[in-house]
Amino acid sequence: MTLKIKTESEAGNLVKKTATVYTNDPAHANIALTMTGQVLGPADISPKAARLTGQAGQQIQTEITIIPPALNPFDILSATAENGENIQFQIAKKTAANKPAFTLLIENRNPEPGRYFDKIVLKTTSALSPELQIRVYGIIREASPAGTQITK
Repeated sequence: MTLKIKTESEAGNLVKKTATVYTNDPAHANIALTMTGQVLGPADISPKAARLTGQAGQQIQTEITIIPPALNPFDILSATAENGENIQFQIAKKTAANKPAFTLLIENRNPEPGRYFDKIVLKTTSALSPELQIRVYGIIREASPAGTQITK
């Protein structure tokens, strides 16, 4: 018998789940099993998602830093976009706080105003987290006419 807890979207949280096991032992017809544990994230990803916001025609980019935890060191083997039509990106290995890290530079390629969503999938050498996903949100506003300013 195997008891598993789904920990997706629980990184950093204390998780507690209880399961009931039914037996043929009359003295212990059922037993409650409780699993408790701190869910570790697969990596320190900052910021958690890429937000590309700005005016059409301007350079719009953001940078994501990915630091593998000491308990789960890994290298990144590849990076691919789910769609890729509106973005371009590159990944570079570096050092942050004397730890191996990666920088993911994401840039808008959409010249038109509008919104889009994409996802970048990073394949790693980790057996614990073989794949990391970075959500990308694009909000491209209409370019302002020459000599005017857009205020928020």
